[in-house]
Amino acid sequence: MKVLLFNPPGKHIFSRDYFCSKVTKSGYCEHPVDLLILSGTLASEHNVSLLDAIVRGLGEEEVEREIDSIGPDVIIFLSGSSSFSEDFHLMARLKIKRPDTLLVGIGDIFRETSIIEKLDWLDAILLDFTTDDILHFLQKRYSGIRNMVYRQEGKIAACLPSETSRWYSIPIPQHHIFLGSPYHFPFARYHPYATVLTDFGCPHHCLFCIYGDLKFKQRPVTNVVDELHYLRKMSIREIFFKDQAFAEDRERALKLCSAMEEMGEFSWCCFMRVDSVDEILLRTMKRAGCHTIMFGVESSNEEILRRFQKKTIKTQIRHAFELCHAIGIKTLGTFILGFPGEDRSSCLDTIRFALELNCTYASFNIFMPKHATLLRDELLGENKLSEESPLDQSGILPFHSYANISSKSLLRLKKRAIASFYFRFSYMFRQLFGIKTLFELKMLFIRAFYLFFRQ
Repeated sequence: MKVLLFNPPGKHIFSRDYFCSKVTKSGYCEHPVDLLILSGTLASEHNVSLLDAIVRGLGEEEVEREIDSIGPDVIIFLSGSSSFSEDFHLMARLKIKRPDTLLVGIGDIFRETSIIEKLDWLDAILLDFTTDDILHFLQKRYSGIRNMVYRQEGKIAACLPSETSRWYSIPIPQHHIFLGSPYHFPFARYHPYATVLTDFGCPHHCLFCIYGDLKFKQRPVTNVVDELHYLRKMSIREIFFKDQAFAEDRERALKLCSAMEEMGEFSWCCFMRVDSVDEILLRTMKRAGCHTIMFGVESSNEEILRRFQKKTIKTQIRHAFELCHAIGIKTLGTFILGFPGEDRSSCLDTIRFALELNCTYASFNIFMPKHATLLRDELLGENKLSEESPLDQSGILPFHSYANISSKSLLRLKKRAIASFYFRFSYMFRQLFGIKTLFELKMLFIRAFYLFFRQ
């Protein structure tokens, strides 16, 4: 079958992948990891092509012409809580034009699976892109499906995720079909780069985050190394590890880093939790090519961290950043402003904490009750959930405030945070003289443009 992996167009630069939807704040456009992983699985039995309208800047008419020329039997498309209105309008129109084409959706908006009952044009929902469920569905081997909701003979069948093995392997993704598009990541030192996922979900259960609900599992190191060898043969040296908690299994991480060090010349970044950090691990990661680590700090308020089950404290946060600075690894701290019940004073404390940590980069986001999170369920049970509207943690789209602060005041606080952090002379000086490659210099100017003119 002809299978099209499709990232729909949008009025903004939407990121919809890995069950997290938002407008990108710095103009970057990452590989949609859902489609990337599916490309390897699908290629074993079908002809696979890619149409990413976001990275190519295509409009709806251009997209429809390309789809007509491809003539797919199946379209697997991304959607999200920040863009679903636009996405659904387009997909419904495509179904009218191509009634025999199967439409399979994946994204955070579909984690609440009952939505399929309202969308008569939608044929199926994928709930885990690391399995071979899609192959069983396309070949009508329904007994093999474990993580999908789909239509079968006019009825809706639901195979919801259950306990799975802690381990999984995937075929090597078809990275080459993504290299023809201008994807870019703000912390990459070299271009082009590749995205690699070595685990799925997260073993922690922060109330505001979707990943703890995804049944954490890991790829064997040998399966990951096979993919890295493939990327080396393609002359790719920059890697973005999209794991939500890299090094959660410390011994596995050390083995992977040792293998990367033997291969040599990799340059990479990853997400980690501050409570996974230690000096030996960080030094091993740096020798293997790690140059930037992204940490979810979220708040300086330890009561908020406890209430929403982040399970970290400020001493751990400070220690992680201090170790990275001492070893020479750059850091990104992500922060959330406007948690339910939070006040202005608490938000200002978080902004000051970001300055105190002296992160290399900081990302300030607005709290959003993301689909299928425990906190969204809690707010729903308390009748505190706003009417259905786009959910965009960047604050670029209109939003509802769940804090003891108005949405306008919260947005002003976010802008103040950005200005306080990035528009310091000492910070700009350090950034300019810390550049290692020409591509890093280019990305610095792109980030600066968006900070000055888009925030």
